[in-house]
Amino acid sequence: MIPRPGPVPRFLLLLAFLGPAVHAEVLTFEGLVQPNREVTVSSPVESVLVELNAREGDRVEAGEVLARLYARPQELEVHRAAAALEKREFENAGAANLFAESLISEDEALEKRIELDIARVQLEIAEEAVDRRRITAPLTGIVVEKFPEEGELARAGDPLFEIVDIRTVRVQFYLNSGEARRLSLGERHSVRIPALGPDRTFEAEVDFIDPRIDPASGLMRVRMRVDNPQEILKPGLRAVLVLGADPPGA
Repeated sequence: MIPRPGPVPRFLLLLAFLGPAVHAEVLTFEGLVQPNREVTVSSPVESVLVELNAREGDRVEAGEVLARLYARPQELEVHRAAAALEKREFENAGAANLFAESLISEDEALEKRIELDIARVQLEIAEEAVDRRRITAPLTGIVVEKFPEEGELARAGDPLFEIVDIRTVRVQFYLNSGEARRLSLGERHSVRIPALGPDRTFEAEVDFIDPRIDPASGLMRVRMRVDNPQEILKPGLRAVLVLGADPPGA
């Protein structure tokens, strides 16, 4: 007698139903931490540096005065232009009264109004010349380089300060075109920073995918943004992008 086959174990039925298991491949790519913004503050005019308010390592706020250039002639011009404006305002007021009483022509009254407008513009120009000799921070950040010293001549275009903002950092990677095309702007992935510990990871958001492929390497540039409010991440640190693992918060 041929024995009848017994019942198939349930776990075998489950495996047959699911089919072969598929394991997501985990890929890693090395990149570099970069500051979110990095600017070189240059002198807009040629003048002597008479006051220096920022040193390397100082934290500065946007709009803060970093240095002052010699501006005595320009300040005197502001006083002259302000006095001229006051005179033109008086003359215009008088001309307006005379025109209202029909004692002068409309052209004469118009001439005084135009002279007043010109005086206002000349005062603004004089004030702008003074402002250009007051060097301010264009962003909030840390001064990492200071080039001149007090008493030195700064020429137009000469660098004065280097400022970086690392409250947010960008991490740049180079991926092969196939992997880069799998990413989308706004996606979040894990970025590991080996220098801070083997398990120290940060959440990074895809910020930019370069549409160009480098012809020599066949790689595409991918940039991610990482919030860094405590400024733990420093520019120059090596970073590792992990693709294929569960996204942060999953």
